[in-house]
Amino acid sequence: MGANIAAKFADRRAHGPEALVGLGLGANAAWVSMAFKSLTLYGNVSAEGGSEPVLDAVYLISIVTVCITLCIAAAAERRTWQALAHFPTFLALALGTAIITVFLPLGNPAGSELQQVILMVTGVLSGVFSGLYLIYFGIAVSQLPLSGKVMASAVATIFSSLLFVVFNILHADFAILLAASMAPLSAALTTAGMSRAPLEGGSVPSPEPGQNLGFPGNFATAVLRSKPSPIARENERRAWRGLVGRITAASLLVGFASESSRTIYMQMDLVSAGQYAYAAVQAIDSLIATVAVVALALLLLARRTERMAKDCYFAICLLLTLGVMLLPAPGLVPGVDSFIPLAISSAAYSAFGMFIWILTACICSSFPQATIAAFATIRAAWALGPLLGIVLGRAVLSGAGLNPTGIYVVTLCAIVALVVVSTFVFSSEDLGKIMAIVPTRTQQRFRHKCSLVAQRFGLTDRETEIMMMLAKGRNLPFIQEQLYLSKSTVSTHRQHVYQKTGVHSQQELINLVQEAE
Repeated sequence: MGANIAAKFADRRAHGPEALVGLGLGANAAWVSMAFKSLTLYGNVSAEGGSEPVLDAVYLISIVTVCITLCIAAAAERRTWQALAHFPTFLALALGTAIITVFLPLGNPAGSELQQVILMVTGVLSGVFSGLYLIYFGIAVSQLPLSGKVMASAVATIFSSLLFVVFNILHADFAILLAASMAPLSAALTTAGMSRAPLEGGSVPSPEPGQNLGFPGNFATAVLRSKPSPIARENERRAWRGLVGRITAASLLVGFASESSRTIYMQMDLVSAGQYAYAAVQAIDSLIATVAVVALALLLLARRTERMAKDCYFAICLLLTLGVMLLPAPGLVPGVDSFIPLAISSAAYSAFGMFIWILTACICSSFPQATIAAFATIRAAWALGPLLGIVLGRAVLSGAGLNPTGIYVVTLCAIVALVVVSTFVFSSEDLGKIMAIVPTRTQQRFRHKCSLVAQRFGLTDRETEIMMMLAKGRNLPFIQEQLYLSKSTVSTHRQHVYQKTGVHSQQELINLVQEAE
């Protein structure tokens, strides 16, 4: 009994660094909501037509810039990695985001020439800084074990919602300070967590000549593992492209459906309700999201089976659809307001976002050499989807107005998008393919032991890859076929592995890996 309690206590302590990473990710996600999903930051704006046109203009410029930045990062992943693989760059992006936040409310699309310049500059810089800064969190979470991925994603979802509630009840001056503190806070929390967080096993590429990353602890290892390189085998390249493409499309369509319905909800009875009523809605949203996300996380942690993952995905899709189907209710049924339906819709979107983070991190950890390309592509779609949803919602409102016809149009479009996602774009079978590439605990321990051997004896990336296959008991013909190498090349690499590790046979190598600590 005492041993079991001690083991559980030690396991909880082991999740402490992963929770810190989640808090850092949550603070960064909260910044996005504070800057672009609430008028609180713009409470002191005295522009013609109120503060909403300023928020709309800043959001449009920033979100388009984010999408472009992430697409460029995905296309030029090696140059992106070379630019980001320095700790001072990480800190500079966090500080730059904080400074830009203070200037966001000073722009005005209908103001003076100076205000228009401020609007354009702050919108573009916030998009570039936040887009590049987000990549670090993708790298960090992808290198955590599966339990760490779930822990960090769940903590981030809950923490960001709670921070947004606090933000919405503050005066504009204090709200600006809170929003500006999010990026430095997220940098501090993530650095503290990643310096001590346990990572998945695997080879660690050597730094480039003269390169000093400067990241503390395991953060440096995570950044090194994300160093771009070609995916060797054609079947793996096809699998990577298929999985990334499907998650990208699902992120785009779900974001479109969620934000188009949210745009209509916000124009019902929340506009006249005021800031504190909106904060109350966010509080309800946080409560529902907290319960849903914690339950989801506990299920995934307790039973890491493909069936459990599929059940969770089905539940999230059902909740998303329910939030959209309730859209006509406030406008058609007397006495029904949009508070609860909006909270359900927002909570479902938060849970889906957490699920996407976990799946994206799993793909990135399975293909670490393509982490930046995969993460940037998926997050670009995650940013673009809500923008398209807002465009639809605003177009319907300006055309048909807030009447049953317009509401039904948005509802129908959103439901069709969600049905396409769950049935064709990213089905439970596709989820099963991702679960199949997620390493088990035994596989994680094996990779970790191989990583320790590779680091201890200074093996190259290719030597590490071949050493892992030899440690699994694979013979030379199998390795030749899997890696598309000639017999002489594989034999030469095997000889180098034996020489560096001081073993004389494959069985001795297997014993060396098994005994590695």
